[in-house]
Amino acid sequence: MDLGLDGKVALVTGGSRGIGKGIAVELAREGANVAFCARNDGPLEETAREVERLGGKALPLKADATKPEDIERTVAATIETYGSLDILVNNAGGRDAADSLHWVADPDEVWMKNYAINLWPVIRFSRLAVEQMRKQGGGNIVNVASVSGHSVSWPGVSDYSSAKAAVLMLTLAWSVDLAPDKIRVNCVNPALIRTPHWEELAKSSIPARGRTVDEVLSKMAKERLTVGRTGRIEEVGYMVAFLASDAKAGFVTGQCWNCDGGFTRTL
Repeated sequence: MDLGLDGKVALVTGGSRGIGKGIAVELAREGANVAFCARNDGPLEETAREVERLGGKALPLKADATKPEDIERTVAATIETYGSLDILVNNAGGRDAADSLHWVADPDEVWMKNYAINLWPVIRFSRLAVEQMRKQGGGNIVNVASVSGHSVSWPGVSDYSSAKAAVLMLTLAWSVDLAPDKIRVNCVNPALIRTPHWEELAKSSIPARGRTVDEVLSKMAKERLTVGRTGRIEEVGYMVAFLASDAKAGFVTGQCWNCDGGFTRTL
């Protein structure tokens, strides 16, 4: 599908692995020039090579999304290199597979660590991107949140879920605030996408829920998802690219789209 993204400039946070990589690759496939940031060099370079194999321009940037100075440097480098910033994809975030359960009694630093990666990067990257988009006369922000932002199906995720819920509400509020600037804001909520993070979580469930990662993930998908399989990272990429397209989704703003294989319906 021609989404009209040829020559557009996109910045994908957390863009070196998993869902972020899938988004960066799909935007490049649609003709966008893609900057993406992450903390580790190796995956960044691998994603850059994949983007370039598609004929796209790649700008891999090593950055920690919890550090304001890294965020400022990343946005500045994107604009300096490409001359504009048309699309911001706020994808950085996640949970630590080795220490993923948190509770109301946890101290402030536990809550703050979670919000530092799942909420504050969305605010800080968007603040800087909006400044540039206003100068250009418009743009698009796509936030990658989670079905956990509106649905909780297991205990011990109150910090993560509340951070993602905040991202959902920011999406709605910013779509109103930024409409006069011709900036659309939307959100995608994935569930059980086959990523390195979910594979690590699956490993921690062996042998209780299966003998292999494949077996554990297959069992989880059949239990929780209408389609009965895990999602592919490119399937999230397709949705993000569509929402970033003024040509195809120009009438869509303030929406939170579930890319969840029917998880939400089957709670």
